[in-house]
Amino acid sequence: MSVPKARLRLDWIYGYRGHQVRNNVQYLASGEIVYFVAGAGVVYDPINKTQRHFIEHTDDIISLAVHPDLKIVATGEIGSAPLTYIWDSETLGIVSVLSGQHSAGITALDFSSSGNLLGTIDLAPESTFCLYDWRKGKLLASHTMKTDRVFDIKFKPGDDSSIVTCGVKHINFWKHCGNALQTKQGKLLNKSGEIQSQMCLVFGDDGNCFSGTLSGDIYQWQNGELSSIVSNAHIGAVFSMNRSEEGIASGGKDGTIKLWSSNLTLITSIDLGITNLGVENLCIRSIVWYKDHIVVGTKTSCIIDVDVKDRARPRILMGGHSEGEMWALATHPKKDVFVTGSDDCTIRVWDSLKHFTTSLSTMSDSVRTLAFSPNGQELAAGLKNGDLVLLEFPAMKKIAELIGSGEAIHELKFSPNGVHLAAGYNDGMILVFNTSKGFVKPIIFKGHTDFISHLDWSEDSNYLFSNAGVNECKVLNITSGEEVRSAEGTKPASFTRVMGEKVAGIYPRFMKDVNDVNAVDVADGLAVTGDDYGNVKLFDFPVTEPGSKARRYIGHSAHVTNVRFSHSKKVVVSVGGADHAVFQWKVYVESMGVPGPHSNTVDSCDEESDTSDAELDSELEEETQITYERGRYKEDVMGRRKKRKGAVARAPAPDGGLLLDYVFGYRGYDCRNNIHFTADNEVVYHVAALGVLYNGETHTQRFYTKHTDDILCLALHPMKDYTATGQVGRDPAIHIWDIKTTATISILKGQHQRGVCAVDFSSDGKLLASVGLDDNHNIVIWGWRKGEKVASVRGHKSRIFSVRWKQGSNECLVSVGVKHINFWTMKGASLTSKRGVFGKVGKAVTMLCCAFSKTSEHCMSGGENGMVYVWETNRLKSCVQAHTGAVHALIALDKGFVTGGKDAKVILWDDTLETQLKTYSLSTFKTENPVLNLNPVQAIRGIALGKGKIVVGTRGGNIFEIEKAGKVELLIGGHSEGELWGLHPHPTEQVFATVSDDKTLKIWDAGEKALVLNKSLSVESRSVVFSNSGGMLAIGHKDGGVSILKTDDYSLVKSLHHRKENISDLKFSPQNDKFLAVASHDNFVDVYSVPEFKRVCVCKGASSYITHVDWDKSGSLLMINSGAKEVLFYEIPKGSRIPLRKSDIGTQDWDSWTSVLSEQCEGIWPPQSDVTDVNSAHVSHNGNIIATGDDFGFVKLFDFPALQKHAKCKRYVGHSAHVTNVRWTKGDNFLVTTGGGDTAVMIWSHRGMAASTGDSDDSESDIEEDGYDSDVEFECSIDYNSKIYSNPIRVIGEGVRPDLKGLTAPAEAKISRQQSNESNVLRRKGCGEVNTLKLQHVFGYRGYDARHNIHFLEGDADIVYHAAGLGIVINLESKQQRFYTEHTDDILCLSVNKHPKFKNVVATGQLGKDAQVLVWNAVTMETLSILQGFHSKGVCTVNFSSSGKLLVSAGLDEMHSVAIWAWVDGTRLATVQNNSLRVLHCEFRPDSDSQLVSVGQKHVNFWTLAGTDIVSRKVKIPDSLGVKMQTMLSVAFSTSGVTYTGAISGDVYVWQDSTLTRVITNCHSGPVFALYTTIKDGLIVSGGKEKTGKCVVKLWDQAMKRSKTFPIDCATQHGVVKALSRTRGNIVVGTSKGDIMTVNERSGHVTVIEQSHGSGEVWGVAVHPSKQVTATVSSDKAVRVWDVEGGVMEGAAVLKSAALCADFHPNGSHLAVGCMDGSVLVLSPNLQQIHAVRDNSHQVQAVSFSPDGRTLAVGSEDAAVSLYSVTTVAYSRLTVVRQLAGSVIQLDWSADSKHLAVSLSSYDMVYIQTPEGYVSPTPPPNLCLHSSTTVLGDNLLGIWPENSAKFDVNSASVAHGSNVVATGDDFGTVKLFEYPSRERYAKHRCYFGHSAHVCGVRFTFNDKYLVSVGGDDNCVFVWETQS
Repeated sequence: MSVPKARLRLDWIYGYRGHQVRNNVQYLASGEIVYFVAGAGVVYDPINKTQRHFIEHTDDIISLAVHPDLKIVATGEIGSAPLTYIWDSETLGIVSVLSGQHSAGITALDFSSSGNLLGTIDLAPESTFCLYDWRKGKLLASHTMKTDRVFDIKFKPGDDSSIVTCGVKHINFWKHCGNALQTKQGKLLNKSGEIQSQMCLVFGDDGNCFSGTLSGDIYQWQNGELSSIVSNAHIGAVFSMNRSEEGIASGGKDGTIKLWSSNLTLITSIDLGITNLGVENLCIRSIVWYKDHIVVGTKTSCIIDVDVKDRARPRILMGGHSEGEMWALATHPKKDVFVTGSDDCTIRVWDSLKHFTTSLSTMSDSVRTLAFSPNGQELAAGLKNGDLVLLEFPAMKKIAELIGSGEAIHELKFSPNGVHLAAGYNDGMILVFNTSKGFVKPIIFKGHTDFISHLDWSEDSNYLFSNAGVNECKVLNITSGEEVRSAEGTKPASFTRVMGEKVAGIYPRFMKDVNDVNAVDVADGLAVTGDDYGNVKLFDFPVTEPGSKARRYIGHSAHVTNVRFSHSKKVVVSVGGADHAVFQWKVYVESMGVPGPHSNTVDSCDEESDTSDAELDSELEEETQITYERGRYKEDVMGRRKKRKGAVARAPAPDGGLLLDYVFGYRGYDCRNNIHFTADNEVVYHVAALGVLYNGETHTQRFYTKHTDDILCLALHPMKDYTATGQVGRDPAIHIWDIKTTATISILKGQHQRGVCAVDFSSDGKLLASVGLDDNHNIVIWGWRKGEKVASVRGHKSRIFSVRWKQGSNECLVSVGVKHINFWTMKGASLTSKRGVFGKVGKAVTMLCCAFSKTSEHCMSGGENGMVYVWETNRLKSCVQAHTGAVHALIALDKGFVTGGKDAKVILWDDTLETQLKTYSLSTFKTENPVLNLNPVQAIRGIALGKGKIVVGTRGGNIFEIEKAGKVELLIGGHSEGELWGLHPHPTEQVFATVSDDKTLKIWDAGEKALVLNKSLSVESRSVVFSNSGGMLAIGHKDGGVSILKTDDYSLVKSLHHRKENISDLKFSPQNDKFLAVASHDNFVDVYSVPEFKRVCVCKGASSYITHVDWDKSGSLLMINSGAKEVLFYEIPKGSRIPLRKSDIGTQDWDSWTSVLSEQCEGIWPPQSDVTDVNSAHVSHNGNIIATGDDFGFVKLFDFPALQKHAKCKRYVGHSAHVTNVRWTKGDNFLVTTGGGDTAVMIWSHRGMAASTGDSDDSESDIEEDGYDSDVEFECSIDYNSKIYSNPIRVIGEGVRPDLKGLTAPAEAKISRQQSNESNVLRRKGCGEVNTLKLQHVFGYRGYDARHNIHFLEGDADIVYHAAGLGIVINLESKQQRFYTEHTDDILCLSVNKHPKFKNVVATGQLGKDAQVLVWNAVTMETLSILQGFHSKGVCTVNFSSSGKLLVSAGLDEMHSVAIWAWVDGTRLATVQNNSLRVLHCEFRPDSDSQLVSVGQKHVNFWTLAGTDIVSRKVKIPDSLGVKMQTMLSVAFSTSGVTYTGAISGDVYVWQDSTLTRVITNCHSGPVFALYTTIKDGLIVSGGKEKTGKCVVKLWDQAMKRSKTFPIDCATQHGVVKALSRTRGNIVVGTSKGDIMTVNERSGHVTVIEQSHGSGEVWGVAVHPSKQVTATVSSDKAVRVWDVEGGVMEGAAVLKSAALCADFHPNGSHLAVGCMDGSVLVLSPNLQQIHAVRDNSHQVQAVSFSPDGRTLAVGSEDAAVSLYSVTTVAYSRLTVVRQLAGSVIQLDWSADSKHLAVSLSSYDMVYIQTPEGYVSPTPPPNLCLHSSTTVLGDNLLGIWPENSAKFDVNSASVAHGSNVVATGDDFGTVKLFEYPSRERYAKHRCYFGHSAHVCGVRFTFNDKYLVSVGGDDNCVFVWETQS
């Protein structure tokens, strides 16, 4: 049945979605308003009362935003993968589509004030907030929100980077930076408001934000803090606010409109509830104020317009049903009126001409069905509760009512004579009432078993036809009241049933559920239906054929519950169940023409209702069944490499190498249009994983080898200089490569799955279209040069075969595939499609190829039926029978077309495709070789036109050349589809044989590169072997048979068939071919005598299938491999199994070795492999090399024997998947390999040179360098997981944290406190109050595990570096510091942008599970960009490109991934997995944006940015240099592609491109940690480690041949140079010990800029009693004394042991230091040792002098406190207190020196009386502490954070003024609390900068400064206190 001639056009939509949404009515610049209902966006003109509709959505629209230009509209839908459409309200055309980031539904949208950005938020349980450049469809940033439901989003006016969101009990303030969205929660501070649900947002003129709350208040927010509250702005929730030029309008649950000034001063109120609207429950969900009009949308689905000048008379613009489902619909029998009823308990009467509600009636329950009497004067309503109500129409007065039993009435129908009313109930009962008698004594029919769905009367009113839910159709005789089989001779008065013969075709083919179609109505030979998928369909009636064609119409969002024709049959009305929408459609018959451009028809030439009945061609059927998924991919084998601890150095890979010489084969069995002529007249095509360039003049090939799996498609750039190829893969890649150089230009990844099956360049070459093999066959448009995805869309559920761009257009393209053709138009980031409309011209078939004409607007497509279809727009214009069988190839010429088909013909056509200009047939192929015997009649899959020649690729894997005169020649031979396993070389000639599943035997000449024989076989074959004389050839078949052929004519000599399974291997014995061994998958080897071919024995005993067999040279011993990893030996001809010792296997004289098992082959197996991974092996004839082929597509060469596990090899790529066989030809001149699935035969030249052939497969764990360096080892072995922010560092005891304990009674500590009733700490005179802190200075620099992280800034007066979590800028003259404080953990790397456009721009990368890179301005300290979402654990190196626009970063994850970013907008351009060895530095070449180098453990990589990928070049180290790869630590550059890398040995390696050209030996006597390239003059600075222990910096010329040396002295310990920067005669140096210095190049003078502790934790801090001096000690075994005020180090000393604590004597004359070895050192002011005591071997954790200076208390890890008397002569122990409850953490003396407060790791405190040593758990009476450093006690209960039971407060210091306490904790924060702080979780001020745990805090003697020390960050912070 054909598509109906009649059509529908959407005329009007009644309804508005007011429930569960907000802010969804907006004014447009045209004066129209825009809103939505169901899946339609509605543009309504309130003056002319017209509607226009946007109906591209496929589900309910639930959000809307209007662009600032008031023209562009964004709408978001509900759904599992919801889309956001941006569309033009004037044209209703799609501008852009956003997809792929959200789930559940798009709940909120907003455009930025510039209109460039769009924010979207979804309904997922954890909502995702996305920020788009919507025009490009580019995701700029996303964030998963840990909040409840979000209701609204608003951009701040004038600031595209500031956004606010609000929802259930939250409001968040966002900042967009780079690719990150930073959020801060709204703060109430001291305001009286509570965090309640915030329902809506608006901004005032001053940038302040207002939010409407659930309680009716309006909050005003300033800078994220609540500044004021307008209480009771509304009674009940404020759902919507709108800002206009006139002010702010708000509306809420109370139905009141309030108008405010821009600063929220109330202007007026309008209460809609007191107007005469006649609408109840006027809850306002949307409001917009536009000039003199206010338009509101209400929860009850009304849109109301209020004229501000006439506010007492509002008018309803649109009314509709509200929540619940709508099922009831009836059209008036005589008027243009219809009625609807819904679960909102209302009946609405609609005028279909005036498009308005004429009346509204309320029922007692949900209305489920309606019916008019034949005269239209009565209306019956059936309710959900079973009530039946009869109403007078149009007065809507109740005439009668029948109270129901509770069962819903689903259907009502008056009989045509008006006598009866039939009612169908939910319980399957039908009641028929006599209307003249009222609702009494009805006829009752109980024959149905399920709910009644539809009823129809016969014309004579005697019969009632019924449908029930379980596919029941019955007929009721009204006269008898009984069921009858049929009502013959009668006609139905109406047809609304969905079951029966006449409507059998309304269901798609194979649909089982009859409930999917909800409603039918029939009129004038047409049937209209509504179904559960939101479709309204129009059929010709009757519809008897299943799957009949229809016209399909969309707009409803879910199930269409009812459809009806109007009385005039000119209108169709449809109602949506859940969308509550009423759609009115005009009916256009053929005479009225085609509806206008805004029709939402989808002609059913689509996959649902217009599929072809024809079966697929068998070849096509096979092709569509191919699955391209792999069990394992090549990248999987890379992940198998593991470091082998303690591994010994392995022998080198073989000296010889391979070079790919020639490939036989062409991928034609599942590809098409994949062969082209290049500009140089080479033929480019693909096979396996190779792009092949064939030169016909020289009969040679060149190869593109960068693919990792099967290439499936190929496209030639319009300029014919580039080629695009798409491959199979888990994340399949598209490679664009240069035809002349075969260099990779761009790689596109990340958008497809399984594979890329079609690609095409746009006619200008700027864009590339690709099609994937994922379930939806996604189509992606790429800006391929930049690697950017421009647009994407779901292509089709069925396979797509081809995609082509329209000539001259970058917006239009066509795709064809299984039973479909789609015409696409690019709209922003998506594409919209129109299905091809066949009409009467042709039949829908599978389309295989397509092309656009170059001389017209027409598109051509080739069908499976041999026809070529000509399309005008998306409508079929004509079709031509072109071929017998499918048309696979179609090419548009400058004038005309060329087609190729299954019939092996090539036809040249004119422009119109009406005239065949020339026909060529492959059947004319003739050859002078009598045995070639190649069948040329093969389906043509690809055609290329060259200079006077045509080249075609065939399904059989062959490439033919057709001359102009018609002569056909074979260019390239190949096997067809199926697997290729059989391979064997001729024993005396450079010839070899192959057999395959394509049932052919092929003989190839390796020297001439030609196919010399092709013989058809009757069965699929898996093995082949020449006899040793070359006179015979044996073939093993897949069915277990063997064929013996003579090689003089390849005729059959003998057939053998003793097995059922595959014959996997055959071998003739070496002694005059006496025996033939035949191995099978039956687990046996049969041995036959030759030439009789009688079976002489069977080798039994293998427990699995046989894989390989080999003879010894005597021909009496047979070695067998099996699939169970068995190596078995048999004596022949006995066939008996014999044992052979392992040691004898290698000494046995074997005739051949193809075994993959035994000790001799141990090294060929990769790590973690199984027995099937290596498929084939063959030892060269000279016995030195074994070649292998494996499941990962690799061909490898090993030295033989390969005795060592995981032996080194040379590895070669080209095959796409498993390499099934490898064989050396005579003399080892060539290695031939075969691919299983790729069917390719590859010939490799064997070269006797070492260097340039083959990728090295050296293990990453090999020990290559000659030396070892402790500093390098330390850096590479750091465990950064343990250092990530907030990991606790203290071993916590068994106690309970103070805040988790029950509070002790206040009476416990009734202490008489001196000078204060609030504090038990001595208040010192001269100390003012402390209110806040300001970071003044940081003693610190991260050098121990970082490098290249100090740089001069613009102007050279400042340098920038990092320490802890701070970026630090220091002025070299004044030594003043400024700080960048936005990092949240340790900064690990730093780089400065050198481009003049980006002056003083710095990038810093940090530690963290979700590590970030922050880009910031070093002058303003403003964050410019945040890059996140890729690296884990940490970012160890960053660097800017030469243009300054790009940034490279490398991570600390397991594979040390590298990423390249366009940092300004945060776009991640490309990523690559490096390897499992640490990357230490990565840097762009100073002259490039695409070339970069990374160095690290035992490697250097030369990278190229290519599209979305980063491609590495092979590193080449010539043997002539006599060096190995070492750990490389640094990199520098010179001109002309020269790179220098600093090695662990102290040498510098010099590279030209990626080839090592020379080695500069002994540049330094130890590792070269730092190299720096001076861009202006090209000079290079080097630094590293010297064996002398001294620091040295060298300045080199550009060629690094001459140098000048600068010695540097470090302050305490001789460090290693880790960072260098140079400018204008000055070099800045950073060392591993934390020192920063500058060196003057002329004088050599060294100036110390900054000093700090080295690696290790800083725990000990002590403050001088009378000076602004502090001392710190660390695990770096150093004590340092700092001038806090001057910002310099006063002195330092090296200790014998790491130290944890320190304290100054009260008079400042001594410094006591507690060490980890248990000793206590007493140092003089100049840090000379005065005394030393060691009475304990446990580490000392606290030391403290008594205030009187007579006693020193020492607390240790072993829960002991020792008291020492202090004299100038000696320190003697007075007493020791042991067995305390935990190790000692802090010690605090009483002011009178008589008591010592001891804090323990068990969170207990004890008090020791001195000098007696008495211990008490309670403080003595009237205790006053001299100072307080404890973190315990009731006075400090409030310092412990909430919800952090595993983390500690490490240190505290009560100010000497005694009003505050400072703390340092495991979160890296310094905090200030009021003191005492007795309430849990007390308020405080937080200060950041330390990266992890803060180990110590101390106020200086007069509280002017606070000193804090970081544990892992090794820094000393000086904070200036402020009152």
